Amino acid sequence: MLDHAFVLTTLAIGLALVAWARGLGYRERALIIAQNACQRAGVQLLDESVSLTGLRPVWRRGAPALRRTYRFEFSRGSDRRAGFLSMVSGRPEAVWLDHPEGGLWNP
Repeated sequence: MLDHAFVLTTLAIGLALVAWARGLGYRERALIIAQNACQRAGVQLLDESVSLTGLRPVWRRGAPALRRTYRFEFSRGSDRRAGFLSMVSGRPEAVWLDHPEGGLWNP
């Protein structure tokens, strides 16, 4: 007979693995959004990467969801600048580039 602690531990590990795998999918989607935003702005995405900087619960259409905020860097000439993007439930919400000609982009 299985011990309750073993079952709960196995369930917790399984849920953590599912959350981790979904997080990787969201990160890949965020990278594509950052690449598209940089291309439209005529700048170069540096390091071809984004990093998760925030994870916050929000209400979206009457249901709980998670807002993920990612940071990335881009270059316009020789200077490094920062960009941010937010996603709710895997859907892009906003992209902000520290760009001299304006910052906010709607994906």
